[in-house]
Amino acid sequence: MPIPTCLLFALLLLSCSGGLVDAADISDASSRTSQPDKFLSSPGLIKGGLFMQGSKKRFEGANELNLESYKTKLEVTPAQLTLKRIRDPQPSDEITVKFTLVNGSDKGSTLYFPTSQRMDAVIRDAEGKTIYTWSEDFEFATEPGYSYVNAGERLNYQLKIPFQALRGKLPQGQATITASLVNYPEVKAVMPLEIQP
Repeated sequence: MPIPTCLLFALLLLSCSGGLVDAADISDASSRTSQPDKFLSSPGLIKGGLFMQGSKKRFEGANELNLESYKTKLEVTPAQLTLKRIRDPQPSDEITVKFTLVNGSDKGSTLYFPTSQRMDAVIRDAEGKTIYTWSEDFEFATEPGYSYVNAGERLNYQLKIPFQALRGKLPQGQATITASLVNYPEVKAVMPLEIQP
């Protein structure tokens, strides 16, 4: 009885591979290149693909991010500024902005940042016009990043605004300073600033 062609082909494979047929190569080298090309350049949580890679929207959908559960706190020192001191500042004169956010939910969540920047601060006059934005004085690495916040845990950020950067920009009277989380502008805190003569 003649041997079917498919059986001959299987026997040929067995004889060429020394009796074993490789099902799949699961070495490190192959696993790094087994993803579709469209995912290779997309941001992932950790290089090497321990977490799902893909778009920010897909990531947040899987993450079940509830921004309303985040509570914020803002500390600004000094809270009172004088135009005289701002016009003729010492090199060490600066505003310190401390921004704290607490995950008030019962689940941990991961925050996605498209660059190395994590927070920003904006000073507005009494009419709400922006007179200073902290991030405009800096360049940030374009490497995306993530911060995982467990339930009940907090993230603390701090930045400094030199008085020299405010020279000629601040009017006398009331102003506000707003600190916000980059990529999540709704996670913010606002505090009044008093600008004295």
